[in-house]
Amino acid sequence: MVDVKSILDVQSIVWIGGVITVVLTTIIQNLSKKYKPWTWLAQQFGKAINKETLDKLNEMEKKINKIEERDLSQDEQLQEEKAKAARRRILRCSDEIRSGIKHSEEFFNDVMDDITFYKQYCREHPKFENERAVMAIRLIEQTYEKCHRNNNFL
Repeated sequence: MVDVKSILDVQSIVWIGGVITVVLTTIIQNLSKKYKPWTWLAQQFGKAINKETLDKLNEMEKKINKIEERDLSQDEQLQEEKAKAARRRILRCSDEIRSGIKHSEEFFNDVMDDITFYKQYCREHPKFENERAVMAIRLIEQTYEKCHRNNNFL
């Protein structure tokens, strides 16, 4: 038969052990910079309670990252199209200069803006084919300087 006195002794030992554990854990929490057992326990408890919400948040974060990647990709495509359009205007202007067509200062200013954008894009994207407009840009810049110097715009 189980003796009541021995049960009390076991209960007392367990209770005292629990109190000692709580006291030591509190001392470690307060004195240690590296080990924070109460903080860790609270974090684990919070993770267990909020598991479903955290899972949904992680899912939403993945979806947002995919959308952002797609947006960046679309923005890159738009910038490349803008660079190609600028290059086409640059080449057309160069062809017109070679054909003897005169241009207004405003037209040259727009083309110079295209040149600035195109050069910047080429610097930032070295794999982009940029050798196509080098001579055209040089011709436009020289013609612009000449027209500006002689006030010879259309």
